[in-house]
Amino acid sequence: MPPSTIDLHSHSTASDGKLEPAELVALAAERGVEVLGLTDHDTLAGVPAAQAAGRDLGVRVLPGIEISARWPGGQCHLLAWLPDPVPEAFLAWTRERSADRVERARRMVGLLQEQGIAVDWEDVAREARGNIGRPHVADALIARGAAADRADAFERLIGSGCPAYVSSGKVEPEVAIALAVDSGALVSLAHPYSLGLDGDDLDRAIARFAAAGLGALEAHRGDQGPDEQAEFVALARRHGLLVTPGSDFHERGREDVRMLGNDGQPGIAPADREALLSRLPGAP
Repeated sequence: MPPSTIDLHSHSTASDGKLEPAELVALAAERGVEVLGLTDHDTLAGVPAAQAAGRDLGVRVLPGIEISARWPGGQCHLLAWLPDPVPEAFLAWTRERSADRVERARRMVGLLQEQGIAVDWEDVAREARGNIGRPHVADALIARGAAADRADAFERLIGSGCPAYVSSGKVEPEVAIALAVDSGALVSLAHPYSLGLDGDDLDRAIARFAAAGLGALEAHRGDQGPDEQAEFVALARRHGLLVTPGSDFHERGREDVRMLGNDGQPGIAPADREALLSRLPGAP
């Protein structure tokens, strides 16, 4: 299957990705991506550089963000693609979210120290080139020899249920959705399985979010098999939502399901693709 021409979920060094925004766009162009959503965690800082590169390389770069919302028992991440220019009120709100991320990482460092692990805040700050997140804490642990790799750090120390885990998000999902929609955004629920729900419980959660203004579900991504993708497409249809594709790309060299432009099988249907393109902010 050739690369998708749409990838609406990607990360750069503005949060926890490994490529600078311009490098990310160059890779997108190389892989045939025509529409790229740069959705760094709780920040739009990488968007200007990505858009400048996109103009040179023929890639339409959407101002996007991945918002961490409060969700007990799982994770709730919301993808929002915003108009250009992004309203200043929304930018100010993202700066508050960045401060929350720093507070969370500092609390994790404190908990690690209570476990007798020799890691400090300066170690974490050195690893981050943009908004700080758990991967930077993991990288600090690796540098200190306290973890073999990111997977090891998450599994033993900073993942959900681990000794140094601190839940993400201070804002309720409905509040985040409404704020983004009021700023002209289309909002999609990223990796719906991360809510930790299924069946009627997942259906009720999606109904809540749709009532708040959610416009789509991330139904197409490489780490979701065909059956799971079909389930999410059906769920989106039931609630009158669009479906979105995204790789959740973070770094080059991973020839796996999160490779940029790989939205997995069976891929977004042509009719869904056109409906999505017509609803994205700044659509022709």
